[in-house]
Amino acid sequence: MKAKRKELAVDLLLYTVLAFYVLLLVLILFRQHHSTRSFNLIPLRGIISYLTGVDLVTGDTDPTFLRGLAFSNLLGNIMIFIPLGVYVTLFHKRKEIWRNTLLVAAVSAVVEILQFITMFGIGDIDDVILNTVGGLLGVLLCRWLYRLCRNDGPKVRRAVAFLAPAAGAVSFAILILINQ
Repeated sequence: MKAKRKELAVDLLLYTVLAFYVLLLVLILFRQHHSTRSFNLIPLRGIISYLTGVDLVTGDTDPTFLRGLAFSNLLGNIMIFIPLGVYVTLFHKRKEIWRNTLLVAAVSAVVEILQFITMFGIGDIDDVILNTVGGLLGVLLCRWLYRLCRNDGPKVRRAVAFLAPAAGAVSFAILILINQ
């Protein structure tokens, strides 16, 4: 009976952290309203521009280019989808890497389409690429946890329930430090 209560408490913490993550994700992804619709469909255009300061299509150099902000945008797009990869793998019965990563990519694509439709954010294929990389890292992290815990599902759930808030706090701290 005591073990059952303990698992229930872990599940409650796990779902609370997941709900907080989803709320935070929505607030981050749909925080800025734009007056016009915009969508970048050229893969790697924004990523290369952020890394070099040069637009891939026009060749223009941005004199106001801020490398720190660009780096945090790239890193941020990866980091905010790592937890989704972890949770998809944790809750999805089939643990195939490609299937779970594809699910994260689909969620990211839907988010970008919704950003375009609602004009809250700017739709960008590069965001889908970066979010998918983050999701893949999360999937691999969860798979590593399963191996580390010898496929003991409850042990993995406990690890995620307790490590996710700490990892989230560290991630936000890193992004805040980069943007200073």
